[in-house]
Amino acid sequence: MSPSQQRLLFYSAAIFNWSACLILYAPLGIANALNLSHAVHNGPFEQVAIMAVAIFGLGYWMVARNPEAHRGIVILGLIGKIAVVAILLGHYFLVGDVNINLAALSSGDVIYSVLFFMYLNSTKELSTGAA
Repeated sequence: MSPSQQRLLFYSAAIFNWSACLILYAPLGIANALNLSHAVHNGPFEQVAIMAVAIFGLGYWMVARNPEAHRGIVILGLIGKIAVVAILLGHYFLVGDVNINLAALSSGDVIYSVLFFMYLNSTKELSTGAA
């Protein structure tokens, strides 16, 4: 992955996260308009979760500006994106309190998980100092 591709990946990941925040922020009504699920409310826990998603967006923006210095953010982001997918799909398939629209929204996290893994795997040698 070239440096310009790395920058594009992480800038787009930041924008993806910030877009998700706008979509899921209940007072805007976008989630309701898209019939994402009754699981999206305006309580303090949801607001904290949205803030965390926004902060990860800021982290991805930082990675885009200097990938080598912020590799740890990518590792945390990969773990977080896999967890989001697992939670949403678990609630869709097992609990039933998430509709298909909200479960499908996690497909973006699946794509970024794969791309983050590819980035981490392709830059592994650089981070360990191996030749």
